[in-house]
Amino acid sequence: MEVVQPPPERHVLIVEDDPISRDILVAVLEEEGYTVSAAGDGRAGLSELRGHPTSVVVLDMAMPDMNGWAFLAAKAQIPEAAAVPVVVVSGSAPPRSTRGIFAWLEKPFAFDVLLRALKPWR
Repeated sequence: MEVVQPPPERHVLIVEDDPISRDILVAVLEEEGYTVSAAGDGRAGLSELRGHPTSVVVLDMAMPDMNGWAFLAAKAQIPEAAAVPVVVVSGSAPPRSTRGIFAWLEKPFAFDVLLRALKPWR
């Protein structure tokens, strides 16, 4: 029987294809005391979820190869990751249904808005 470890508190996985945006998000969250890992695309993000307990995912929706919607569908199939909440950061407004998404932030957003969205995992 596999022992499932609880996620470390304050661990955030950022899935963002733009390297500048990803680096800024990592820097801001680390400055706030979060443990952060980052992935440059949806497939790498799924690998990260499989290998590391995660408290919350910050997800860009518009990514090549595997967009945010495909990531969410695949994440739901991973038993240890299905319940991990997601905060979306996107250049577009949220659709009518944001099922499975904890918060939706439209880019550009103020970092204090992101930090408020992540407050449950402080």
